[in-house]
Amino acid sequence: MNNAQISEKIKRLAALLALLEENPFKIRAFEKAARIVKEHPEEMGILIDEDRLKHVKGIGETLAQHILYYAKSGSFAYEREIEAALPPGLPDLLEIPGLGVKKVHVLWKQHQIDNIDQLKQACLSNELSSWKGFGAKLEQQLLKGIAFKALHVKDFHLNVALQAAKIWKKKLRAIPSLKRFELTGQLRRGDTLIQSVDFLVEIDPTTLKSELISTLNLNPTGADPLLVMDTSGLPINLWLSDAHEFQTRQLILTAGSAYLNKIESSLDDLNLRQEQGRKIDFGGSAETEAEVCDQLGIQWIVPELRDAFDHFPAESTLIRPSDIKGVIHAHSSWSDGRNSLQELVEGAQRLGYQYLGISEHSQAAYYANGLQPERVRAQWERIDELNEQYPDFHIFKGIEADILSDGRLDYEENILAGFDFVIASIHSHFHLNQEQQTDRIVRALQSPFTTMLGHPTGRMLLGREGYCPNLPAIIDAAVEFEKIIEINSTPKRLDLDWKYLKNAREKGLKVSINPDAHGVEGMNSIPLGVTMARKGGLSPQDVINTMGVNEMARFLESRRS
Repeated sequence: MNNAQISEKIKRLAALLALLEENPFKIRAFEKAARIVKEHPEEMGILIDEDRLKHVKGIGETLAQHILYYAKSGSFAYEREIEAALPPGLPDLLEIPGLGVKKVHVLWKQHQIDNIDQLKQACLSNELSSWKGFGAKLEQQLLKGIAFKALHVKDFHLNVALQAAKIWKKKLRAIPSLKRFELTGQLRRGDTLIQSVDFLVEIDPTTLKSELISTLNLNPTGADPLLVMDTSGLPINLWLSDAHEFQTRQLILTAGSAYLNKIESSLDDLNLRQEQGRKIDFGGSAETEAEVCDQLGIQWIVPELRDAFDHFPAESTLIRPSDIKGVIHAHSSWSDGRNSLQELVEGAQRLGYQYLGISEHSQAAYYANGLQPERVRAQWERIDELNEQYPDFHIFKGIEADILSDGRLDYEENILAGFDFVIASIHSHFHLNQEQQTDRIVRALQSPFTTMLGHPTGRMLLGREGYCPNLPAIIDAAVEFEKIIEINSTPKRLDLDWKYLKNAREKGLKVSINPDAHGVEGMNSIPLGVTMARKGGLSPQDVINTMGVNEMARFLESRRS
């Protein structure tokens, strides 16, 4: 479990305690601990392994024991104790956008609503809109949130699935009779949201089941795949294979929609068509997927491409994480980030990057400590000092400027002109319709000060839908006005969605893979953005922050001329 997951769990504990009207000091202690865990520079897992967790200021021995239990079992025993004192469905209401602890408490105590079905009925009957503190607007928002939650009930963020896969690889290595195993399925393709972690394993089925029980104390269900559950709630599927058919099954299981159609067409030609995941038998034992493809008469392509492509130019080179030379879009403690500018610089250096594009929130984002003009100038001075202090590294002066409701950028022109780059982003007026949202974004792209568009849809995966602009029109405008669109690599965003990248690349769009980091640890999400870029078929030349520091400096200067 990473710090963000543990922090969310502790925040949930605080919310449950608030529903029970527990001691306010206790609640605040849990809320404070959640912030400490989220912002801590070291992973809790490392602190646990080195028995240092209880020494972290603000954690204490009792909470340290809760975290230790959670890290080992995937749940808090204390959480189960609290939930037992609440109606079974009440905690689920906290996950509906628009509902906080206070409103959930009112629903429960004043209106006897303690689960999502009851809430839905109260909304559908328009009863909720008549209650004090709710209203018709919130009623519709809650109905939308309930539908959104139902749509994604089985989904997990990509980073959560990757972390689970890492843990299960270690577990599978402990099984004595397991000859080999490989990640397969949607996680191997790098899907945006994941429903299961899948492994292809070479082992006798009976032996695997008994050794899962004896070695890992697990009780798997099913046959092919064998199913076990991760502590995160993710299903872990173990697909069975012998040596002869291993690569054939791997190809089918990782197929993806576009590539599967190509495979099935070839199988039809060979009279060997089968359903995805089923065993296929044809002559010869292949050592690699590429050999299977040769036998089928199709091109082997990397797994990430297989959702959108059935073939790919052999001479093209897909982008890799090592191609990224600098970090663009990062927030420091000057706005709502957790680390100082210097800490971000040193963190980026440790990760091997050559430069950092700092981009605090602008003044309109007062809730995120957005910078007023005098603070902008003060930060520029501090950046100049750091650039002298770190001669082998460079900080570019940027801003994440709010796109105002009419499409203007936050700040007057004399301030905007002083930045090395400007990320134009929407953080307000989500209620505007698609045409209005699209128009304001296009107007922002027309500004001579805009360098790139940030998180173009504003979506929060598993949290909320975006503001739904007309993305093809926005991509066309970005190409016309020679602007960049970011692939925001935050696991809860992954926005621009990879599904738009194939056509955008063909139109000549350039992108920047940006972590939107609010701390040093946020820079670690960049490889997720690279995965999205690979799914869209992007090469290093399509991504601006593959430029080295000198080339990037010239590029940004040319945009300001």
